Amino acid sequence: MQGAAPAMNGTAADAGNMTAPNPMPGTGDLAAPNTMALQNTMMADPKVGNELRFAPSAAHKVIYTNLQAAEMLAEHGPAVLFFAADWCPYCQADLRDINTNGAQLSKDITVIVVNYDKSAMLKAKYGVTVQDTFVQIDSKGDKLTAWNGGGVAALNKNVMGG
Repeated sequence: MQGAAPAMNGTAADAGNMTAPNPMPGTGDLAAPNTMALQNTMMADPKVGNELRFAPSAAHKVIYTNLQAAEMLAEHGPAVLFFAADWCPYCQADLRDINTNGAQLSKDITVIVVNYDKSAMLKAKYGVTVQDTFVQIDSKGDKLTAWNGGGVAALNKNVMGG
């Protein structure tokens, strides 16, 4: 077919239009240092993140201990697991908002703060792949809904039931 656009099949002819796939870490790809530099500029002070996790809150905010305790909280009202990393600036912003403006939460929502870096099995159970993820669970520990970021406003918008 004369005049047809070239197929996007990864050939040299269309290489200028393609984005290289992300390599496996440690493979020596030149893009890896740029990614690392970007991550380093996006990191917040982990000490501040830890303090925000444990700080008093205007919301009903608790620290995750185990799934059974979270399920028990869900028996009494909406329970939301918040997967937060101490080094994450977005998590810190959400925690500041929850700590300061938590009284604006509707539906008696309980925010259960989960340490993102120490909860591999829980992340796998709920399909959490990035920090700053909220997952509402029911009294059986089943996921009802999930979203990323947004603090108090997103909690009020996304939480089901109540």
